[in-house]
Amino acid sequence: MRNAVHGVVLSVFLSSLLLAMAACHADDNDAAGQAKELADPVRRQHAMGNLMRLYTKALADKGGNREAPEVKSLADAVVQPLVDTYVQHPEDNPNRTAILNLLREMRDVRALPALKEALKWRAEVSEEQAISAAQTIQQTPFGEDKKPEVVGALADALSSVDGARPVDNRMRIEFIRALGNMQHAAATDALVAVAARQNENQNFLINILAFEQLAKIRAESSVPALVKGLYLFDTKAPQRRANDVAALGLVGVGRPALQPVLDALAGNNADANAIATQYLAAVRAANPQAADMMDVRMIVAGDATYTLGELGMPEALDALLAETNVADETNEATKAISGARRLGGAIGLARLHRRPGDTERVRAAMRSVYDKADKQTRMQVLRAMQHLMDPGVQPFLLEIAKAPEEELPDLRVIALNAFAMFANAAEAAQARAVIEREPGAEDGGFKTLFTEQNDKALRVAAECNEDVACYIRKLGDRDGAVAQKAAYMLARYGQGNGAAIAALIAQLGNSDAKVRGDVLYALDHCADAGSAPAVTRIEALQRTEEGRAIWNQVKTLALATASRLRHRAAGNAAAR
Repeated sequence: MRNAVHGVVLSVFLSSLLLAMAACHADDNDAAGQAKELADPVRRQHAMGNLMRLYTKALADKGGNREAPEVKSLADAVVQPLVDTYVQHPEDNPNRTAILNLLREMRDVRALPALKEALKWRAEVSEEQAISAAQTIQQTPFGEDKKPEVVGALADALSSVDGARPVDNRMRIEFIRALGNMQHAAATDALVAVAARQNENQNFLINILAFEQLAKIRAESSVPALVKGLYLFDTKAPQRRANDVAALGLVGVGRPALQPVLDALAGNNADANAIATQYLAAVRAANPQAADMMDVRMIVAGDATYTLGELGMPEALDALLAETNVADETNEATKAISGARRLGGAIGLARLHRRPGDTERVRAAMRSVYDKADKQTRMQVLRAMQHLMDPGVQPFLLEIAKAPEEELPDLRVIALNAFAMFANAAEAAQARAVIEREPGAEDGGFKTLFTEQNDKALRVAAECNEDVACYIRKLGDRDGAVAQKAAYMLARYGQGNGAAIAALIAQLGNSDAKVRGDVLYALDHCADAGSAPAVTRIEALQRTEEGRAIWNQVKTLALATASRLRHRAAGNAAAR
């Protein structure tokens, strides 16, 4: 009897105890209460599931707005407990991963202690957490005061990656991207170290990625590495080079890059000369015939002249003019080398922002390059002339369009198209006369092709002539050929015209990549004092379109144009 009574008492006691314990647990929908339960290793996993559910629902309910009061108050209640739990419990790997996943959703700057801790990765244990932390950093809006601290943690994490496992490369990629996204000069040294490193454990694509991130930061201290990057190549695949991204980085830096690139062109950069020598040897080992058409001076000059053109500064004029005047040597191979250097100089000249009095010298130099070039190269010179945006080349283009040419008739096609794109009403009539005299295809002529390629441009020229307002209206035409023509004519007649510049900026997001390209060239020419709104628009397009096909088609031109306009505006502001 006594045992039965004791059993009933014990049962009642245990039931009461369990009820009391249950009453101590936070409600599943109480975010603050669930955050407190993170301290309990038994309840932690359950609490993490609830916190993720509550936060993602709140965020979804507010359309992804992390600043909405309901979302922000929830974050205020849970961020610090999440951080404390992550830092204080390194043994709990599964829940640490869950914590980082939630912090990545929150994108809260107060998560920094946990993110820094995650970047102290351990091999075969926490690489994925380090990757998650770097990805979170890329999405979190850290203030300028916090960026050096973040950069330091990322740099330490990156320096500790020395293997060649797939996860090592994934860590490298995310750490490098995060450093670039900081857009802070403090990240330069870490990125330079990776960009310039060449060893068997680092794929050359990592070098290229590091140069791309340096281009985002635009730090003067990166210039020596970027000049070196103009010539770096993948020793396992010499055709893979970093020259394009390095040039874009130098253009981003602007004026401090000018003299170092001029020095490289003059043969005064030992790194450039040494790497070009190694590159020539690598090409010779893979393709001796191709190497016979190259030398070290051509390799060095080629990337230097391209970069000087993209920098666009008129102080490069004399150096580029000298390249267009390189003398031929005695044999065919060296003639080809000299021709390549002259062409590079001409293409660079076409991109310069010219001062009053420069245009005539540039025009004469390009004519000289054309006269000395073989016919294949002449096609490239004609396209470069088209981008001069110079009415003074119109008579020459028309002359080429008229002249009989049996060996390479494409010269006439290109010349007439370049002429038509820049023609006013009177010049359009001249082009029409050439087309009318041209025989049809049955007689070996190009009348049909000439008409198809140029009719819309010539119609617009006849209608608008020299009327900027008319071309502004045409710039928004749905027909890409009409819009392209309008862009060229705004370059001709709209230099410094605020309405023309605004119209061009409005078309930077045009869905036709060809129109975008011509709008960028025209904008560069029209905005001779720079344009902050154009820079802002291009940067916005980069953020929203990165990775899309249309952005990839115009990316290099767009970013170079933004840099040129930015530096031009800054120079004018300083002059005032």
